[in-house]
Amino acid sequence: MLSPSQVVDEYYLEVRVRLLEVGAIMDRLDRAQSQTSEEGIYDDPRWQQCLKSLELLNAPSEKGDRAEQIALLFSDHS
Repeated sequence: MLSPSQVVDEYYLEVRVRLLEVGAIMDRLDRAQSQTSEEGIYDDPRWQQCLKSLELLNAPSEKGDRAEQIALLFSDHS
């Protein structure tokens, strides 16, 4: 098992890249929204799932089950 420092050493660059990608997508959505009269894009259930997943990532997790919570969030419950 890796120590916390080793986990950061191993995954920092990968996490950084993925967070930059998410930020870029959010910027594109903001720019697209500002150039259209389309309303409610931020209320789209898919986008709400994305935002909720960011909240889950940021919340403390004693169980270490963030990935499971996010998978459940995006799973099809129908």
